[in-house]
Amino acid sequence: LQHYFIQSNLSSVEYHAYHGRLMAHQSYNGSEEDVGDIFSDCFWEIKGFKQVVKRIDDGVALADQLSQLMNERAEIEMKYAKGLKLWSRKWEEAINKGPEYGTLEQAMKSLTVEANETADIHLDVRQKLSGSSTEAIKHWKNSNFQKSFVKWKQTAAAQEGFDKAQRPWAKRFLKVEKSKKAYHLAARTHEQLKAQLDLSERDPLTTSDALKKLKDKVSRSETETDKTREKYKDRLQELDATNQQYMNEMTVEFEKCQALERSRMEFFVECLTDYLSYVDVSKDARLTNSYQNIQHGINEMAIEEDLKKYSDQKGTGMNMSWPKFIEFDDSSVQMGGSGGARDTDSNPYQESPTRAKKGPTANPFNGFDDMESEWGDNNVYQPPPPSTDQVRVMAMFDYVGAEADELSFKEGDVITQLDEEDENGWCRGVLNGVEGLYPGSYVQRT
Repeated sequence: LQHYFIQSNLSSVEYHAYHGRLMAHQSYNGSEEDVGDIFSDCFWEIKGFKQVVKRIDDGVALADQLSQLMNERAEIEMKYAKGLKLWSRKWEEAINKGPEYGTLEQAMKSLTVEANETADIHLDVRQKLSGSSTEAIKHWKNSNFQKSFVKWKQTAAAQEGFDKAQRPWAKRFLKVEKSKKAYHLAARTHEQLKAQLDLSERDPLTTSDALKKLKDKVSRSETETDKTREKYKDRLQELDATNQQYMNEMTVEFEKCQALERSRMEFFVECLTDYLSYVDVSKDARLTNSYQNIQHGINEMAIEEDLKKYSDQKGTGMNMSWPKFIEFDDSSVQMGGSGGARDTDSNPYQESPTRAKKGPTANPFNGFDDMESEWGDNNVYQPPPPSTDQVRVMAMFDYVGAEADELSFKEGDVITQLDEEDENGWCRGVLNGVEGLYPGSYVQRT
């Protein structure tokens, strides 16, 4: 047995550890059905291949785990994109209706454009992760593993292949263990009888008949010891002769498992490479263009020009018809009147025809005067009056209002919609007696 382990390139420490484990199975009867009772971490020992077979099941579980990883990251991408979309709509509307003006207003708007385009990029990432990647994993799993009752066919095939390769060697090995046990028992008995004979020979009370019987026992035990020793050696030689074939057949089965695992690892490398190409949005031209547009808007800001325009439209640059002395015109006096009436055509305080009129067509800052009326004195947006049509909608997600005029709600809350969704995606409604704005993408009609 030691010779076998030396041939197998095992150290003496491994041999003694193995021998100790075998001693723990003294009750093993050597039948073919009980071969699976002996288990070790060493691949070459009986049932030592179990970890290799288990690796096949682990590969399937790891594929499911990778798919879950991709799906969870896809959900994160979707939530991030949705948050950016809402943020972009909200602040685009706020900037349009707010008091900001001129080139600084355009620079501020470029931030919302960038957020919207970035959201589109991350929605594409989500689609690739939840679509292409997970479908590829599913296809690979279905192509490489088939279910058979409670086991994967590949697991069952590997188990059967190792059992078939190991069974002949295991039978001989168990015979070696049995003959070794018989030899050690015979040798121990022989040594005990020899010690008993030695004591009896020195004991003057021992009769000649008892001494003769004891010598016969020693002789028979010696013969039995020699016989079991030879049988033990013969069976060990038989095992020795099959070691190389056993190792070759087990290697063939092991390489099949290695090929299956190699295929899994190579596929996982492809998945991780695809994952990196999806989530690395820094190379997306849309993102680069968005950042360049922001920088362009900042570079194009003309502070002095904006201030000059504001001065001309709202400040000291405006034209003014200063009051002038106007001589009394007696033609304006009417008979029976109470002292005359003012000629409105000559009113020195009447607004000059050259003065800029209110309205978006005359305001170069996109209806700044109209924004003032909508936002009020405290710059708080005042929504238009509600319509008479009311629709009930249900919240699909939780939402926390970022402004005082926005509603906060939980998934499942029912809101009474007062207005249709505007061009920026916002609606007005009532929840629990409170009226406010909310994002239309967060609800659906009941």
